[in-house]
Amino acid sequence: MKSAIHITVTVIDDSHVEKCEGRCGLDLSSPETFKSTAALLGKLFADQARLEYLDLAEPSVCCTHSDITEAVHRGDLSLPLLLLDGKVRISGYFDISALQRVIQAEIEIRRG
Repeated sequence: MKSAIHITVTVIDDSHVEKCEGRCGLDLSSPETFKSTAALLGKLFADQARLEYLDLAEPSVCCTHSDITEAVHRGDLSLPLLLLDGKVRISGYFDISALQRVIQAEIEIRRG
């Protein structure tokens, strides 16, 4: 019997950085958007995916994710970042559809 799949979906952004004026992608820094997105993921993926949002403007996040912070400052990665279990899957703006596709693909890969 296969074990249950559990994926930590992490969005890393910086609330102090100017955002796209054209409402590009999800803004999970908004509590309402985070809550509705987490609820949607709960409905779509049951308890297989857990959403978390980390703000690089918080000193504790910068310290614990210094490799990502450095890559962003070098221009190697664009915010926001979408990580699945700590691995970068999308660098730059993404929408709910892209988020769903990445999670679904990961689930299918793990199921084999």
